[in-house]
Amino acid sequence: MTVNTHTSANPHAEHPDVVGSRNRLGVILLLVADVAMALSVLFVYFYLRQQNVNDMWLPAATKDAKAVLPVSTSGVWFVTALAALGLAAHLFGLAGARAKKISQLNTGSAIALLFSAAALIYQFSQISTAPFTTTSGAYASCYFLIAGLNTLHLVLTVFIAIGNWNRARIGLYVSDHWQVEIIKIWWIWMTISSLLGAFALSFT
Repeated sequence: MTVNTHTSANPHAEHPDVVGSRNRLGVILLLVADVAMALSVLFVYFYLRQQNVNDMWLPAATKDAKAVLPVSTSGVWFVTALAALGLAAHLFGLAGARAKKISQLNTGSAIALLFSAAALIYQFSQISTAPFTTTSGAYASCYFLIAGLNTLHLVLTVFIAIGNWNRARIGLYVSDHWQVEIIKIWWIWMTISSLLGAFALSFT
């Protein structure tokens, strides 16, 4: 959208670049809070792992309960891989938006949505089949905390990806695409967050 068209339609409205810049700042500030929470979760994980109070990090078997065993790290890393592929697909779509190739944007947005949905489904499957509960020890509690945070991130990502794909499909990014640029910031953080969680859970 050009400046002249924008101002003539509504002289009191702001230019899309100004709106995009403000919204980008808002997203970054929200991410700062989310980053702080994610780092706090990682700190708790490694702190409790190091302390291992009363050997309750991974409790041994008793006459009333089985030994708590860590989850397979392959599943954790697979979720991260799906997130990374979703990010790559979004960047592919963003490159199309920058080049005014709407078909590329539509394709990238759709693929990113599929990867985010697949990651969410697989993450939920990992949580629901975990061989312990939140009260099974410190490791179990931290696992559900990390996996739960990742699930929340993926739910938001799927929601955002649906909106991004739909807006691309109906041609709302033909004139400007600052929303796609903002979504890129979220995709990058979500992938990094998933990577940090997978890294932490690799140390049991």
